[in-house]
Amino acid sequence: MMCLVNKIRTAIFKSSLVLLFFIFSGCNLFAPQEWGWQGSTMGTTYRISIYSVFDGETQAEQLKASVDSALTELNRQMSTYDPQSEISRFNGYHKTEPFPVSEDFANVVRLALMIYKDSGGAFDITVGPLVDLWGFGSKGRRFEKPSPESILRVLQYTGSRHLKVTRENQLIKAEPQLQIDLSAIAKGFGVDVVAGILRKKGFSNFLVEIGGEVFAAGTNKDNKPWRIGIDRPEMGKMPGEDFAEILQISDKAMATSGDYRNYFEVDGKYYSHSIIPRTGYPVKHKLASVTIIAPNCMLADGLATAIMVLGVEKGLHLAETKTDVEALLIERLSKHEFREYFTSGFKKYLDVN
Repeated sequence: MMCLVNKIRTAIFKSSLVLLFFIFSGCNLFAPQEWGWQGSTMGTTYRISIYSVFDGETQAEQLKASVDSALTELNRQMSTYDPQSEISRFNGYHKTEPFPVSEDFANVVRLALMIYKDSGGAFDITVGPLVDLWGFGSKGRRFEKPSPESILRVLQYTGSRHLKVTRENQLIKAEPQLQIDLSAIAKGFGVDVVAGILRKKGFSNFLVEIGGEVFAAGTNKDNKPWRIGIDRPEMGKMPGEDFAEILQISDKAMATSGDYRNYFEVDGKYYSHSIIPRTGYPVKHKLASVTIIAPNCMLADGLATAIMVLGVEKGLHLAETKTDVEALLIERLSKHEFREYFTSGFKKYLDVN
């Protein structure tokens, strides 16, 4: 019986990734095939592709229900758009006494604080008010520079040095006005959660993507690693319009951060959404894109953001110090010219075909 194949080329807007995979229908139900679905979560979209025997729509519906339930819980904990979420209640808690949170929430903050320390403060989950001040956050866009006075004022109550997590899964803020935003790491955690669900259900060949963050397990229908395209970081181009590289990954997570989707221009100067937590100003270096391959997506997500702030030299050094982590950094030389930098083990993931 012939299979009906629909080729899907999906643009991933958040992280400049484009996933290349297939959804199968009408195939022999006893033969492995590629199937999956897509949905919405965390203010973005998610997509799942599985290569296995397909037991019918009931199996897919049950699996989707499990995934959606886990993602709903994740939003209940970490969504700043939900006024009743744990993170929203913590941000509105202007006291220095311990604030209890769920175990998953506490673990995400623990990793965020580890990356904060390892990156010398380049990754900082308390930077949200500064991001809002520059018009890149949840309070809406603006296209002008904030005043130096307003930046200094906000800097007084930012900084992960003011934040601690106890063994009892409690958050403590030394500065009562301190707020946190996990958007630079929570999607990666969501990918890891969904990948864990699929593994527990017995699947070993699948791809999970949330807002551009990816975990690829096993192989695709061709018994080869999953192929993922990395956009050339040209401002104004649509995702998937021009690839800088195409990678092949298996049993790895991948995340990309860049400066070419979220920025504004004033007097011929570009201002990126990548804010230096220590100064409160956008980065000035020429690093345009960072792609991280790591054992889990939460780590890849956080490191990509940290290295976008650090720049090429310090960013490569940080990536090289991490076990089983590889990085591709793309520096902008001019509007249409770029230079690529790789960690020592990254090139094995390049698709040379």
